Amino acid sequence: MKKIYKMLAVAVVAVVATTACQDGYIDDITAVQPGADEAPPQVTIGYPTNATLLIPFTDESTQVNFEFEVTDDIEIASVTLALNGTTLETLTDFKDYRRIAASHLSETLPVGDYTVDVTATDVSGKSTTKSFAFEISNIYQAKYDGEIFYMPFEGDIYLDLLENITATKVGNPGFAAGKSGRAYANTTGSYISLPAADVINNEFSASFWYKVNATPDRAGILTISPPGPTNNNRTSGFRLFRENAGGKQRIKLNVGNGTADNWFDGGAAADIDATSDWVHVAFTIAGDQCAVYINGNVVSQGTYPGISWADCDGLTIGSGAPNFTEWNHLSDLSLIDELRIFDKSLTQEEVKTIFEDN
Repeated sequence: MKKIYKMLAVAVVAVVATTACQDGYIDDITAVQPGADEAPPQVTIGYPTNATLLIPFTDESTQVNFEFEVTDDIEIASVTLALNGTTLETLTDFKDYRRIAASHLSETLPVGDYTVDVTATDVSGKSTTKSFAFEISNIYQAKYDGEIFYMPFEGDIYLDLLENITATKVGNPGFAAGKSGRAYANTTGSYISLPAADVINNEFSASFWYKVNATPDRAGILTISPPGPTNNNRTSGFRLFRENAGGKQRIKLNVGNGTADNWFDGGAAADIDATSDWVHVAFTIAGDQCAVYINGNVVSQGTYPGISWADCDGLTIGSGAPNFTEWNHLSDLSLIDELRIFDKSLTQEEVKTIFEDN
């Protein structure tokens, strides 16, 4: 009985479908003419879009993945990609004959100037060319407002990429795996330095990534300090250093105002656990106040009369030496990476931006 019911149901459906077709309920498929080909193809270059493609200063060449899109009102016949007048690729076979989105990975291109051309032709012979000029450069450009110094510790030299200044080595400092690429890795009795005149201004800020090594239990990190009979003259310049705090390391800033010094010690808020991974440290020196930041957060802040740079002739990275050693703030065996110096006092929002960018 069930088998009979099923056969009857199929027959009814077939009859209904046949009747619907005969009564015109379902439209027949009819061809539609595409119309006149009135517009030329439209071309968009998706990459590159910046006038300068910056590569690491240690590199001399790179590949470029060119991206482009072509649309046409009727049908695309061909698309040609060329670089400095030399054809890289010609496309003639498309799944969608009115729109294509494609890319092409170039051969290795050396540092230099280039122009990429994308030429699209439709079936009626109308053609459109879109061009874009760009430069491949390994010369660093300041990333942040007020940035005057950037030392990423890449390659085998201690080079500031903005002024092309190479730091002087004292002892045998080295390199290690960093927060990004390589980092500065100090050794006992070592540091790097450069003339203070290259970085000092009425306002001053610095930021860097830091992986603390609690041995020794105190060390200078970044100092511009005047000479003195005991190597502890704190009336000018600044001294950023660390000291033991119950097994942790506390970051402290001391700034000379011309006749005395001012301390910016955040207490426990400025402590870094000896087992911590990378943390971001920054400090700012404005005309009337200073601040210290860890991972974008204020850990010490206060007012002061203003900084004096009297007799300050050198910036030391990785030690208090040669001019801030009386309390044994010597070589720091911690790792330092992505050191930036600014000729302005950074706001907390700017510090957070740098922290979150890495």
